[in-house]
Amino acid sequence: MKKILFLIPFFLGSALFAQQTTQPLRLTDCIEQALGQNPSIQMSQAKVQAAEARSSEATTVLLPQLKLTGRAEKLSPVDPFGIDIQTPLFSFSKEIFPSINENYALRLSLQQPLFTGFKLLKNREMAELNAGAIREDLTKDQSDLILNVIIAYWNLFRAHKVEEVIRQSIEQMSEHLKDVTNLAKQGMATDADVMKVQVQCSDVKVKHIEARNAIRLASMALNSILGNSLDLQVMLSDTPTIFQGTDVPVLHEDLQILQRRARDHRPELKSMQLRHDMNSAGVTAAKGGWYPQIFLVADYDYAKPNQRIIPPRDQWDGTWDVGVTLQWNIWDWLATHYQTVQAQAALRQTEAGMTQLNDAVTLDVAQQYFNAQTAKEKVDVAYDGMQQAQESCRMTSEKFKNGITSNTDMLDAEIALLQAKLTHTQSVVDCTLALARLKRAIGDNE
Repeated sequence: MKKILFLIPFFLGSALFAQQTTQPLRLTDCIEQALGQNPSIQMSQAKVQAAEARSSEATTVLLPQLKLTGRAEKLSPVDPFGIDIQTPLFSFSKEIFPSINENYALRLSLQQPLFTGFKLLKNREMAELNAGAIREDLTKDQSDLILNVIIAYWNLFRAHKVEEVIRQSIEQMSEHLKDVTNLAKQGMATDADVMKVQVQCSDVKVKHIEARNAIRLASMALNSILGNSLDLQVMLSDTPTIFQGTDVPVLHEDLQILQRRARDHRPELKSMQLRHDMNSAGVTAAKGGWYPQIFLVADYDYAKPNQRIIPPRDQWDGTWDVGVTLQWNIWDWLATHYQTVQAQAALRQTEAGMTQLNDAVTLDVAQQYFNAQTAKEKVDVAYDGMQQAQESCRMTSEKFKNGITSNTDMLDAEIALLQAKLTHTQSVVDCTLALARLKRAIGDNE
């Protein structure tokens, strides 16, 4: 009795551990978890944050810049300068420039750009467009991650369903083996018939071993995307909604309409368009080197001694100045020309990339559209084939039990049913994934 009581905590702990390592998940839960924890998305979000900070930084250079500088110096002593007049009638002596051996100064400077050849304006525009492009890159990364989660989720569902179908087939063949063995004992079947069923059972059991391993691998793949421990036991709570006769509205839409929708909504194209606009602004910014730069400048000096006060006094005095400065790079050995050539070349590259990406998106939508249509047709055909295989297996089983048909026919019917169920499972998951890829291709992020 004491041994039994001692083992109770062990079994309770095992049960609690099993509950903790089994997690029922919906597809939406998986997507939400992946978007919140996936390192690639976190990297993309950090890139967006940095790009937005650069955009804000580019705006600051258009605003007045206020700077405070200070100086403290110890100077070597020099002879003071003065006037010394000695005459028989009178004498005059005065120190005009004393020797001041310590200098202190504070300067508050204000500078406001008035015209910079549009460089600052275009640099700000480029930074804003770059931030927008990186935000679209984040949207693309999120769409890709969502598709990867969907693929991993339904692959795990497929693995579980295949294992279930094979397990049911093993149970059915085990019953068949019992029947054949009993018939052999009665002299109504041969040993060869029994061995044929045993061989077929062994073959299906091998497939069952492979199916269990497929579940393990698919579960690890999903856990890896979600950021879970690889040995976490995931229990799926969603099932596909695509079956025989299911209507899929997107497959009834015109292909050209879907392609046009993709060109309007795909984040890759939006990002490329923003980069095109950014490079166009870069050309204008590069040409800005040909123009003069004009600044409004204001200073306030508070120094001891103040150099503007003559003669200098060993005391703190304040002075100010306001003016306009002009800077014009008359000759820079064609540096501005070469910068402009580089910016124009980058713009041409972006234009070519836009054309190439447009063609790729158009092709992608067409391929995914026809793949989804084909997958949907396969679901309907596979469902009919599974129904026929089930009826054929039922009829053959009744005939076999009544001694009307042979053992080989019964085995063929069982194998045909197993294959039909597997084909139906594969077609349902393939169609679900094909529709997810089509949704991603047309830029549907809902």
